[in-house]
Amino acid sequence: MQNRILFLLADGFEESEMVLPFDILTRGGVKVSLASIHEDPYVEGAHGLTIKADALLSEVDLKLFSGVFLPGGGRGVENLRALEAVLETVRSFVSADKWVTAICAAPIVLALAGILHDKRVTSYPSTEADIRPYCKAYSNDRVVVDGKLVTSRGPGSAEEFGFALLSLLEGEEKMTAVKAGMVAR
Repeated sequence: MQNRILFLLADGFEESEMVLPFDILTRGGVKVSLASIHEDPYVEGAHGLTIKADALLSEVDLKLFSGVFLPGGGRGVENLRALEAVLETVRSFVSADKWVTAICAAPIVLALAGILHDKRVTSYPSTEADIRPYCKAYSNDRVVVDGKLVTSRGPGSAEEFGFALLSLLEGEEKMTAVKAGMVAR
C-alpha cells in the first residue's frame, strides 16, 4: 500500500516547512494530500504564498492516511492549536499507531493534544519552554525520531526533516536516490 501523508494547513503556515517536505516526499513516491483546516481551500502562508488545498479537513477520511504533518509558522500554529478538530486528528493518528510529524512551533499542538508525555521531541528554540513540561525529553537535535513521532527545528531543517521522513516511509535506498536527484547534501 502506498504511504499517504496528510498535511494540515492553516493561514500563517511557514512556506518552506511545507513545500520542502512536500516536494521530497512526492519525489519519493509518497502521496501527499493538503487539507485546509479552515472552511476555505485557499490557505495563505506566513510570507504571502497562497496554496489551494486538496480538501477541507472536515471532508477528509483520516483512515486513508499513514500519517499527518503539521508545518510551523507562528500564526499558522496559533490557528492549528485553536481548532479542536486538529487536536482530535493528531490523537486519532496516535491511537491508530500512525505517523505524527511536526516542525518548528507545531510540536506545541502535539503537546496540547496530550501525546508527548512519553516522547523525545524537538521544536523551534523559542518554543522549548512551552513544550518541555509535556514531553519525556527535549532535544536540540535538528530532527528527532521517537517511534512514529518525528519532529524538527524550523525552516533551516525542513529539507533534512523531509529526507528523514522519506527514509522512514520508503526506505534508505529511495531517500538516497531522491537526494541524489535533487543534488542535495
